[in-house]
Amino acid sequence: MADKYTKEGYHRFTLRIDENLYAKVKELAEQDKRSVAKEIEFILEQHYGNTDKE
Repeated sequence: MADKYTKEGYHRFTLRIDENLYAKVKELAEQDKRSVAKEIEFILEQHYGNTDKE
């Protein structure tokens, strides 16, 4: 495990994003009742396809 806050099989990283794009993602996340991080993960999965999960 990378650190005590990151689950096995996940990677933590910093993302710098334009404030306008962040606001759009945050709005979508709120509509879907997800965190911004989970919304970004969802968008990436939709774009690249689902990966094998536990």
